[in-house]
Amino acid sequence: MARTLATIMFALGILIGTVSDRVTYRPPPRSGEYFVLAGDFHVHAAPGDGSLTPWTLRDEAARRGLDVIAITNHNQFLADRLVPLLSADVDQPIVLQGEEVTHSDYHLIAVGIDHVVRADRPVVDVVAAIHSQGGVAIAAHPMRAFPGYTDAALAAVDGTEVAHPERVERYRRDYIETFARARRMNPHIAPIGSSDVHNTPALGDCRTFVFARERSARGVLEAIRAGRTVAADERGRLFGDASLVEQVRAARPRGPSDPHRDWRRASVLLTYVGLAGVVLL
Repeated sequence: MARTLATIMFALGILIGTVSDRVTYRPPPRSGEYFVLAGDFHVHAAPGDGSLTPWTLRDEAARRGLDVIAITNHNQFLADRLVPLLSADVDQPIVLQGEEVTHSDYHLIAVGIDHVVRADRPVVDVVAAIHSQGGVAIAAHPMRAFPGYTDAALAAVDGTEVAHPERVERYRRDYIETFARARRMNPHIAPIGSSDVHNTPALGDCRTFVFARERSARGVLEAIRAGRTVAADERGRLFGDASLVEQVRAARPRGPSDPHRDWRRASVLLTYVGLAGVVLL
């Protein structure tokens, strides 16, 4: 009887999880001539140094109220090769190819590229290589410990992460100070919020609101180049041009949305308890 009950629980957990795993993507709000797209431009995927595949991450992006994400594994492009296989569905979040160009002196996010950028050069040269592919360059968690972020480097990048789910408070201050430094040299530099998600359910905890003229990869990249972004951290703080911050507040972009979350949690509990019962009994 106990073995039968455990088997039923295991099967029921899988059934509930399957039925409740429905994802509904809601179109982004508008503010005047712009779409206000919620993005996460620092996402790690499988195969590579993340745990979820690009198509699973796209579903998670829809659940988390994101309109665009970028796959940015460290110095490799395996997961990015899968991105073109995703269907070009206007009712799904946009998935961009990218890379976290990783050097001992800096980490640099490349978004909108189509092949690996070598990490054996100074930031300014790497930014030029990213731009040659039509991509944008974003300083990743630019703490003081990264000597590569000189004034010349910060003047060259298109954006810098000012919102990042960092546990060390002094690093958070570093990101804010680096953004302020970069803005003095380039008033149009884009403030970026990213989750840097690898294996935790933190996709979009920090995010970027992009004011794009069109809902496309081209529109997203153009907006970042022009600095039409607002960064948001997981505490709800907004960073960027004051007028754009007010527009974000007025547009009230949606946050994470998972109406079947409780059913999904129940499915996980039933599946693991049932599996444990089957194994032990």
